[in-house]
Amino acid sequence: MMYKIAKILFLTLILLHLSSCGGNGSEELDKLEHQPLFQLLPPGISNISFNNQIEENGRFNMVDFFYVYNGGGVAIGDINNDGLPDIYFTGNMVNDKLYLNKGGLKFEDISDSAGITIPGWSTGVTMVDINHDGLLDIYVCRSGNFDTDQRKNLLYINQGNLNFIEQAEVYGIADTSYSTQAAFFDYDKDGDLDMYLLNHTNAIRDPNNVRPLIKDGSGLANDRLYRNDQTKDKGIVFTEVSKEAGIVFDGLGLGVGIADINNDGWEDILVTNDFIANDYLYINKKDGTFQEMAKTYLDHVSHFSMGNDMADFNNDGLVDIVTMDMRPRDNYHEKKMSGPLNFDLFERTLRQGYMPQYMRNTIQLNNGAMDNGNPSFSEIGQLLNVDATDWSWAPLFADFDNDGLKDLLVTNGYLRDITDLDFINYTGSLSANVSKDSLDYILKQKAKEMPSIKLPNFLFKNTGNLSFENVAEAWGLDQPSLSNGAAYADLDNDGDLDIVINNINEPASVYENRSDIVLEHHYLSIQLRGDSLNSMGLGTEVILFQDGKQQVVRQALTRGYQSSIDKTIHFGLGEANVVDSVIARWPDGKVSKVLNPESDKLLTLLHDEAFMEIASGHSKSKSGLFKDVSPNLNLDYLHEDPVYYDFNRQFLLPHKHSNQGPGLAVGDINKDGMDDFFIGGGYNRSGKLFYGSEDGTFKKESLIPNENEKYEEDTGVLFFDYDGDGDQDLYIVSGSNEFYEGSEYYQDRLYTNDGQGNFRIDRQALPRITTSGSCVRASDFDKDGDLDLFIGGRLTPLKYPLPPNSYLLENNNGKFTDATNKLAPALRKVGMVTDALWTDYDSDGDTDLIVVGEFMAIQFFENQDGKLVNSSEKTGLTYTSGWWNSINGGDFDNDGDVDYVLGNMGLNTKYRVSPNEPLTVYAMDYDKNGSIDPIMSTYKLGIEYPVHSRDDLIKQIPQMKKKFPDYASYAQATMKEVLAPQEKSSSYIAKSFQFASAYLQNNGNGKFEMKSLPKEAQLAPVYGILINDFDQDGNLDVLLSGNNYGTEVGVGRHNASKGILLNGNGKGEFKVISAMESGLRITGDSRGAIALKIQDRQAYFFGRNSDSLKAYMLEIQSNGNSYIDVLPNMAKAIITYKDGTERLQEFYYGSSYLSQSSRTLLLNGNESKIVFYDFLGKEVAVHEL
Repeated sequence: MMYKIAKILFLTLILLHLSSCGGNGSEELDKLEHQPLFQLLPPGISNISFNNQIEENGRFNMVDFFYVYNGGGVAIGDINNDGLPDIYFTGNMVNDKLYLNKGGLKFEDISDSAGITIPGWSTGVTMVDINHDGLLDIYVCRSGNFDTDQRKNLLYINQGNLNFIEQAEVYGIADTSYSTQAAFFDYDKDGDLDMYLLNHTNAIRDPNNVRPLIKDGSGLANDRLYRNDQTKDKGIVFTEVSKEAGIVFDGLGLGVGIADINNDGWEDILVTNDFIANDYLYINKKDGTFQEMAKTYLDHVSHFSMGNDMADFNNDGLVDIVTMDMRPRDNYHEKKMSGPLNFDLFERTLRQGYMPQYMRNTIQLNNGAMDNGNPSFSEIGQLLNVDATDWSWAPLFADFDNDGLKDLLVTNGYLRDITDLDFINYTGSLSANVSKDSLDYILKQKAKEMPSIKLPNFLFKNTGNLSFENVAEAWGLDQPSLSNGAAYADLDNDGDLDIVINNINEPASVYENRSDIVLEHHYLSIQLRGDSLNSMGLGTEVILFQDGKQQVVRQALTRGYQSSIDKTIHFGLGEANVVDSVIARWPDGKVSKVLNPESDKLLTLLHDEAFMEIASGHSKSKSGLFKDVSPNLNLDYLHEDPVYYDFNRQFLLPHKHSNQGPGLAVGDINKDGMDDFFIGGGYNRSGKLFYGSEDGTFKKESLIPNENEKYEEDTGVLFFDYDGDGDQDLYIVSGSNEFYEGSEYYQDRLYTNDGQGNFRIDRQALPRITTSGSCVRASDFDKDGDLDLFIGGRLTPLKYPLPPNSYLLENNNGKFTDATNKLAPALRKVGMVTDALWTDYDSDGDTDLIVVGEFMAIQFFENQDGKLVNSSEKTGLTYTSGWWNSINGGDFDNDGDVDYVLGNMGLNTKYRVSPNEPLTVYAMDYDKNGSIDPIMSTYKLGIEYPVHSRDDLIKQIPQMKKKFPDYASYAQATMKEVLAPQEKSSSYIAKSFQFASAYLQNNGNGKFEMKSLPKEAQLAPVYGILINDFDQDGNLDVLLSGNNYGTEVGVGRHNASKGILLNGNGKGEFKVISAMESGLRITGDSRGAIALKIQDRQAYFFGRNSDSLKAYMLEIQSNGNSYIDVLPNMAKAIITYKDGTERLQEFYYGSSYLSQSSRTLLLNGNESKIVFYDFLGKEVAVHEL
């Protein structure tokens, strides 16, 4: 029994930690320093004394009803049409309350006289005009540890005299499920309002058990869809049509939202589920049925999903999604509830059909529709720093400060901290010694002794540019509470949104918004008067245009958690009081337009005055700059990388190292004038050669005939002529993490080309190299006429993060010798290298080397007469250490030297780093068992704490159990308690100060300035970096790809990147091109990226770990495009344009992560002259154009 209870208490909780949420001191916050935006009204002022009092008893407790602490909801609406919104609260162990707004933020309790005090366990509530008589009715959901009859949902029909009659059975919606909330919408476009009913259940006791998904409608908590079958004869009667409509997926539903997710004009349904069940996106198929498509639209979801909201928070016209979870914000609570991470279990859930789920709030940024018409979403909660708000319930997007940007309110709190692992372990230890009844009694009693998770709610101000700032304290919402449902409305008609929150064991909170006094911002309120069947205009999209910008609000009242908002639509206008226009698109396709409406007023839009547009405003997918041509090229390839459990060998790894590939390399290997390419293979998988053809397709062949005998994992790959016979040979780096240090399967391989594109291994050309490697890069750095090599060492297996060996290989007539110690001793242990670039960074005419890697500063090796000397300190850069993945170069500011783009971890991560508060790893054999123990730390509120959970730390270092005998002791431990000073001083220590992918501007004389790339480039780790003038404006642009699925399960997959295009302006500045404009959808675990020529057109290929190749071409390529094949000895060119400007172009043998693009120069027709130079710096060719 205790085992089952422990599962209820989230034994499989996923550990995530909070990054600190700092402010930036805007002018508005200065105004609010002594004048909070909100003022909490005491019950004596508002007359609202509702208190959702909960006291555990024999029927209602965490054993017999595990949702006993989930709280109640709020509905706001004008029940008597006097222009003042009224408030309904649902009670669990107390009766519901209805408060009439009397004006001046004074309310009257009319619950008894209104007839809404039917006893029962109420949950969600929605106000809706169900019988379209112009009066708001009230639908109340019921649950509780009761028999069926006591769980009937209620429908209070408004009689127009402040009285209500309960008629749920008459209307056919007296559902007896364990209901959470109802949402009303017209899903079949017949004009009347249908109902979606969100359910949970109390009939299971192991909701986190991994079992096959129930997707046939037979689940105990299956939601219900009720169709409104109103007729003249029968009146309004609802029919339950769940199964026939496709509502068949089971889950413990805590959140439901209605929105047009795919922008096709038909409303869809978002369901967020607690415990292990997926969240569901039911997409409206326009035929009365829905298709569940969460896996298609979303990459991952929250694990213990609670309330949700959908709104366009970044004003791009697309609906975004926010979902709540229970990740603690502070180190203490995080460590108290964090159990062992289990990568094996995570993989098993995926095989059972579950989505990746992580215990944190998630914000899904809508990227818009792609070629298939389906939108893609990027989850960016950690980027926005809203991922950890403790045990959270209601998220609400709304513009609380009237600045034109939707802010985010989050309610939180839980009556008993039943996730405390010391509590779980204590009660679990009793299960073998006492009877089931005794154990239940003890558990109930001990639970009542547990403290509450009582914290202030969060209010995140939207500061624009994908940034939020927690201003709860500054805005006056700093009172600790146990808050659940919430709603907003302009209760006093002063032009700003007030907040109402349902609390457990204390009076409900009513916050007066005082922005009309504190801030000088304007607003516009809008009321919709719909047709006879949909008087509130539910489903109408309202767009406000102001000064070249837009705001979009869709009329949907069920929002957040168990609550519904007022029907009045609200727009903040900021300091400007001029509105260009307002457009309303009604559900039937009609449109209302108002030009230059007066601000600071209530605008009423009438459906009767709307007109029918000839063309629909609902957009389909648009063709972008790039087109996916993967299906057209006969690629027929799936990269396979068998799952390897790195975390079972070294328990404290931050991520896997066995999923590094695939790398890609381009060359004309059979001398037919067409680009061919190679893609590396995984364990027991041969790399593949793809031969180009005249029709633009490729013929595939395996490099190794018997791949079952191939044990190496291919990482870096390179085509180059090592033996001087005029053809392209192939170098393959052996890497990954499967084998022990020094294994023969880490030996690199060099294949010689017979001139016809056939390869055989040359076992004599290379010295012994048994480092697990990453990249291979070629250049004639010593100016002797042949190509030498740099080989980056990626890791030392089982000794993370100790730096492995890297190599400088000198070419001596086709035989390579290790010249590292002689010519570049500082390269030997430079770090955990991921990428490198041979480049003349100091513009002195020879080839230098830049090296990047994990826990590495950017390393600059200056070529001094054929010796490579680490000159990083001369560059003017400091605190550059990061988790760098890749580097590529180009003259972005057109000043004649090379600038660089570097791919890093990105900022959409649980870790926050800075020069003062780095992410640190300490490593040595602390328990003296012969293995390296890496302990990572991070900072919270200026204090350094260990990253890992107690269980994982003890698994790696068993002796730590004596130091930290329980979770409470470990939860209080800083790094000073984890490692003694002597242990720290004896440790190998590496730090990361910088996680942003960056642009390195070359200021000349070997000096650089680092600038972070735009926020949109920080959504995920960047691996692929392609540089070209994609928009053909004469300036270099950047195409980035990335993601990483190999993270430990507490961190979660980094999968928000879909590929991003940055347009350069020729000054070293970049403009983000949206996904819809670019047409890119480079999803998956993307690694290598290459540019190559196909039928005189430029193509771009992206290798994805355990996935297919993606290939893109520009949708339209200029007729002036032509190519110059760059000769093997050419290192760079000076390009002069017809307008007199010049740009430096270097030609690389390998650039970007594990990749090598075609050595061709793409011309756009605006060039006048190109001068080529060899590795000696000599001019070797001039092209006059």
